[in-house]
Amino acid sequence: MQESSSNKYKNWSKHEIFSRTYIPPETPFFVRLDGWKFRKLSETLKAEKPFDKKFAKSLVSSGKILFKKGFNPALIYVASDELNVLFLNAAPFRRRIEKINSVLASLISSAFSLNLQKFFNEKHVTAFDSRIIVASTEEKIMEYLAWRQINSWRNHNNAYAYWIFRKMGYKPAEISKKLKGLKTEELHEIMFRQGVNLAKTPQWQRRGILIYKQPFLKKAKNHPVTRWKVEEHWKLPLFTSREGVKLIQQILEWTRQKRKK
Repeated sequence: MQESSSNKYKNWSKHEIFSRTYIPPETPFFVRLDGWKFRKLSETLKAEKPFDKKFAKSLVSSGKILFKKGFNPALIYVASDELNVLFLNAAPFRRRIEKINSVLASLISSAFSLNLQKFFNEKHVTAFDSRIIVASTEEKIMEYLAWRQINSWRNHNNAYAYWIFRKMGYKPAEISKKLKGLKTEELHEIMFRQGVNLAKTPQWQRRGILIYKQPFLKKAKNHPVTRWKVEEHWKLPLFTSREGVKLIQQILEWTRQKRKK
């Protein structure tokens, strides 16, 4: 009886149609993790406006957990309320999309909740959604990072403008209409008249933060041995600049070296 009942239900695994969706072998890809309802969260936390360094530290500390748990991404680009996690040839869960999205989103969500308690001394349940973006070549990797950095700059400008307009007495709906109709030059001019130079705000607010592993030499029994440490880069160049391209290329090369060893 039990055996016949088991046979009746054994085919249900075939209905898990998305569990067999994979990222192509040897193809680099990003996992973008976006915070869910973070504007409301920042207001609940009474976070500093328009940017709070403790909030940024919470995101960075959450990203670093991926290195501690052995996922070993090539890099993580943190900007606004998102983490962009790059994997090269080596990737978790045999590149199963459903598994990567679900595990990384849940891991970062729980880590971020714990970090809020650490940095803000408050308990909150938080969530991140997750999506995968294939970046098949080094050129595509650079383009993607440049795109997210440009988006970070746009969010930076709008965030400052939003809170300046709020201080000026505008309502949220009025601000939304005002921002849609303003050109970048006009926005900068208005902010400048209010004492805010958008080109001189802290670099991490404008360009984001990068997390990656960097090699260093350590003496072991009188012999130099290569070790790896997780670095945080809070003063990034533009990814479209020569300095920015050189930085990313160096990190990618370190990742390849680490894999060979």
